[in-house]
Amino acid sequence: MPRRNLVPFLLLALLGLGTVVFAVLGASSAPSGATLTVQNGSDLTFSNSFTLDLVNTLSSGGSNGTISQVRQVDYKAPDRMSVYQEVGSRSKLIAVLTPSAVTCSLSTYRAVVGGSTPWTPSGKVFVRTESLADYDARIPHATATTCEPQPAGVLGSVHESAAVRAGYLVGVRLTVVVPPQKLASGQQAASGVENQALVLREINGTRVSALGK
Repeated sequence: MPRRNLVPFLLLALLGLGTVVFAVLGASSAPSGATLTVQNGSDLTFSNSFTLDLVNTLSSGGSNGTISQVRQVDYKAPDRMSVYQEVGSRSKLIAVLTPSAVTCSLSTYRAVVGGSTPWTPSGKVFVRTESLADYDARIPHATATTCEPQPAGVLGSVHESAAVRAGYLVGVRLTVVVPPQKLASGQQAASGVENQALVLREINGTRVSALGK
């Protein structure tokens, strides 16, 4: 066979090989089924009206002991959000957010389960562990004029679990671990363990306890 006739066949072979390589790369980079379940559940939940509890528990490991705080967020789509401070069995209204602050809050809730670290099933929940740097890099923080991530600049890890019921994300629990370390300035950074939880109580008028599995 003349040499010039080999060229088209070689090109076809290379193109075929390239197609296989891209297919493998695409499959390896696609989100897992567990990750899609969690992230789709988040999109569904936070596209509806909802009521949730925000629970923060901070342990410094020192003489200060443990500090806990519970706030309840009541969101009425598309742009009304009220925040209450929970004290015992009583609730006190502490803020009614502006529309821009509502948008930032919703993007924050969605971002919690986002990122490139995959979720994996573990019993009835989904779990993963990522670095604090990766977590901070995507979580927006609202200021008077912006809604952007504010990296903390310290080393640590975030252990996460998420619960999905009837296609809705109904709860996320985070344990943030910051070991003792020094900042670039030479100062000692604050260290300890912080537990955070988003616990959905009601979604689009339906109690979470009434949702199917």
